[in-house]
Amino acid sequence: MRFDFANTSPQKKGEFFALSLTFIEAWFPIFATFTVTTLGALHAYFYSLAIASIALIFWWLFRKRQDEIFNKEAYFSLFMISVLITTLFALVFLGLRYTSANNVAIILFLQILFTYLLLGRRQGETLNLPHTLGVILMTLGAVLVLFPKHFSLHIGDAMVLGAAIIAPFVNLYQKRARRHVSSETILLTRSVLALPIIYLLAVIFEPSPSWQLVQSQWIWLVLIGTLVFVIAKILWVEAVFLLPITKVNALFALAPLMTIGLSYWVLDQAPTLSQLIGVFPILIGGYLITRRVA
Repeated sequence: MRFDFANTSPQKKGEFFALSLTFIEAWFPIFATFTVTTLGALHAYFYSLAIASIALIFWWLFRKRQDEIFNKEAYFSLFMISVLITTLFALVFLGLRYTSANNVAIILFLQILFTYLLLGRRQGETLNLPHTLGVILMTLGAVLVLFPKHFSLHIGDAMVLGAAIIAPFVNLYQKRARRHVSSETILLTRSVLALPIIYLLAVIFEPSPSWQLVQSQWIWLVLIGTLVFVIAKILWVEAVFLLPITKVNALFALAPLMTIGLSYWVLDQAPTLSQLIGVFPILIGGYLITRRVA
């Protein structure tokens, strides 16, 4: 029997997009670990973003989205997206210098908790019933991951935690912008505006890697630039346009578990006991927070 995706319901499309991006995003901490170690955090971000911008320009032109750039109703949302997403990924790349890929994946999933706490009562983002147990479980899991031995927040974990706090607002403004312009225009605008800022920060705060070093990382840079920064982000923008942000985050729940497995397989980074104990209340709490109760 032939599957007609074009006539599939918006909810099913959104769920398909969310699950597809989950698989791609699970690889992001792995890819980024290689580039950050070799090139430095900000340079790794810059070169990945440059590749993404080139790919997005061609895709944007091919899709004939040029007229959308003159839609003034989207300007404020596009500006906020650019500022927030640039800060978010800068924090993630910098955080990878000081913490593990496993922690990055687990902590970023806490954006579900922050979405609920910060945006849960906004119009269009409300849940049927508050799930206090979910909040408690996610908080408990976060404490286990962030403070495995003593109550002192690691700088790398703090940076990624900051990114997780920013993420709900990125999604909110992307959902607003998507009402006026396409996902291609959103991604191209935020990427192009971020490039000079990230380049300037990289030049000021990091030693510039040689071209030979950059070339040695081309496969990881291309994978981040195309898969993570283009394909996964288009899927994300479309998913949050079709579904409540909290539901997209719930479907994203498999990403931390996948990253833990991939990290052990590719990077030989075995998960710590605190990560294994902490990830499950985080995932269960995320399910409870986003679960609809009749």
